[in-house]
Amino acid sequence: MMELLERVESSYIPAFKTMLMDVEAALTEAQDVRLHLMPLKCRLEDIERVEFSEVKPFLLPLLHVVCLIWVTSKHYNMPVRIVVLLQEICNLLIEQALVYLSPEDLLKGDMEESLGKVRMVLGILNTFKEAFEERREKLHTYYEPGQEVREWDFNSTMVFVRLDTFLKRLEMVEDLLATALDLMKLEKIEFSGIKGKTLGQQVLDMYEEFQEAYKLFSERTYDCLDLTNMAEDSALWAVESPQDQRVPPRERANISAMGQHRNVLRLHEDFATLRWLKDFEQDAFGFQQKVEDIDRRLGTVFIQAFDDASDLEHAFKLLDMFGSLLERPVIAADAADKYSVLISMFSRALDHARLIYSRHIQTELKLGSPPVHKNMPPVAGALCWARELRARIQVPFDQFRRIPHLYQEKLYADWSQTVSEKSQYNLTQPLIRRDPETKLVTVNFDPQLVLVLREVSYLSGSRLGAIPPPAAEIYSSKESYRQLAANLELMVNRYNKVLKTVLEVEYPLIQEQLRLNLGMGKGELSDVPMVLMLLAESRGCSCTVDCWGVWDHISMVMDDVHDLEQRIQKAKNNVEEIQTIVGSWASPIFVRRDCRTESLLSLEDCQDRLEQRYSLVRESGQRIHLLVKENQSLLLADPASDIWKAYVDYVDEIVLDGFFTAIECSLKYLLENTDPKAGLAPLFEVQLDLVIPDLIFQPSLDPGTKDGFYDMVEGLLNDIYRISSLVPRLAEHSGFLHYQVRGCGAPSCWWQ
Repeated sequence: MMELLERVESSYIPAFKTMLMDVEAALTEAQDVRLHLMPLKCRLEDIERVEFSEVKPFLLPLLHVVCLIWVTSKHYNMPVRIVVLLQEICNLLIEQALVYLSPEDLLKGDMEESLGKVRMVLGILNTFKEAFEERREKLHTYYEPGQEVREWDFNSTMVFVRLDTFLKRLEMVEDLLATALDLMKLEKIEFSGIKGKTLGQQVLDMYEEFQEAYKLFSERTYDCLDLTNMAEDSALWAVESPQDQRVPPRERANISAMGQHRNVLRLHEDFATLRWLKDFEQDAFGFQQKVEDIDRRLGTVFIQAFDDASDLEHAFKLLDMFGSLLERPVIAADAADKYSVLISMFSRALDHARLIYSRHIQTELKLGSPPVHKNMPPVAGALCWARELRARIQVPFDQFRRIPHLYQEKLYADWSQTVSEKSQYNLTQPLIRRDPETKLVTVNFDPQLVLVLREVSYLSGSRLGAIPPPAAEIYSSKESYRQLAANLELMVNRYNKVLKTVLEVEYPLIQEQLRLNLGMGKGELSDVPMVLMLLAESRGCSCTVDCWGVWDHISMVMDDVHDLEQRIQKAKNNVEEIQTIVGSWASPIFVRRDCRTESLLSLEDCQDRLEQRYSLVRESGQRIHLLVKENQSLLLADPASDIWKAYVDYVDEIVLDGFFTAIECSLKYLLENTDPKAGLAPLFEVQLDLVIPDLIFQPSLDPGTKDGFYDMVEGLLNDIYRISSLVPRLAEHSGFLHYQVRGCGAPSCWWQ
């Protein structure tokens, strides 16, 4: 056809080429889909072939094939198609379950058999959901090394929306059957005692009311498991044909893209069946209300019968007669207070047995031989009496030992049901948490996880039942959690130490390092859930993609935080050393001779002292510059950045304060020792010589005279101020070479 069109140079050639390419692409896609879906056909036929109670072994291989389809198929590895495929598998399981259960007779046949079937179906369907989640977590194992992993990132509710609805309906039917099975025992309950007949009649009336309420289900013609009209806004439609106009267009497109293996559900021709569904729910609700009323009345009857029990034996018979009815919440709440009364009755029975024994011993001492039954020899009779007394205690004790299970098993069952959910929730929490106000971090090892570890430790040796797998799995890695918590606690302490001790001028220099070290963004340590630690431990890996490199990542973060903490601490130590250095300058340069208060200022060794001080300041300045340069390296700072210049200004201010203190100390010494009010000995000496005809002071007291007294004092002051010019300025950006700036016209000094 293409050649013919080209020969006649038809204008339809471009359109025909496009159509031809589309057909070829569709053919390739169809071949690929058929190739990969064919293995699934065998698995589905296996499920259809066996009875539903034998389906469980086929579920995991079925999902295994689905995973292979996702990984290997080029055209079927799209979420929309795999979701529809899984939905259809769920529909198939629902259909097989319906065939197995025979919903029309489920509430009409034998209750115990029906309840067993419902629980069997619930177990299989929940196993399928668990197998799905397991395959979902291990989907990466289907890929070759180096191959890009594409996870099932769609929400599981899209797959199980109809199955979950079916499970809820099954649970409703299970509760209804279990309740009916419990209340069937009312027919066999009989009471003794004064009130026995009255109480028995009350229970018989309750039984008849129950029979009347339950009889309603057997008279109805609806299907109690019918889900085709579960709700008007149901998101799932399965029909005889994808072209059914009653199906929304979007759903028809999904069904057509899927290519159904078989029709699992059929849309009812009569949409009025929705009325029957509502009738069932209304009937179930009305039955539940009736049962709650019966439970309340039964609780009252139990209390009256218990109070009427004459002794421990009758009380235990009453408990045995009620049996599982005592586990019903309303009745259990009423009966809970009676267990303490039962203990008191047993205690009185023990006291009575002890009294019998004491009297028997006293009689034996009086008669010289133990009293025995008639026609029995002494030894055999004594042993028989001992056995009877022991039985008097042992029989009620054995019955009493059966009582705690009503509380223990319930407590253990409640814990088993909640521990998995709580553990998994806490394991998915971040490893660390940050306080939004203080910015400090804490290790997020939830106390509930610690409680789970302690509970499992104590319950492992008990006989109450198997430890739930999630709790057992957590407990098996308790040593890993202990090490993890200890290492994280050490890391957090170091990190918080940095935050608590960092100065305002230092924080901008390390702000980015703090963010990179601890992980402020997606995928960093603050986002790593604790459950991954368990995965890493169970897989025995540390830096592979399989466990997301959790262990290596944590080790790297811990090393980085430790390195940051050490660098910050070293930088602080350097600043403290600078403060110590400038503090060593704070002593007078010029002092009295031999440091004696009555001596004059030692002018002979002034030059030596001055050179020593200058040498100390120069060496100190070199050391200070080296320390600042080292801090630049420790803080990974850019010397041209404004935040580093601000930090240098901070250290520069410390040096400036050191010079101010040093100069102030020397000047203060001169002022205090020349203050006439202080009453101290003179600091300077001036001689008055008689040179006829004049009187001359040595040195001269005239201002402006060279080598005069004023010149000498001014020289001393200049020598003191000059120490601030011996150290190059740290803050080079200030424009000054050192810390001394001379003013105009006078030997003074200002600090910038």
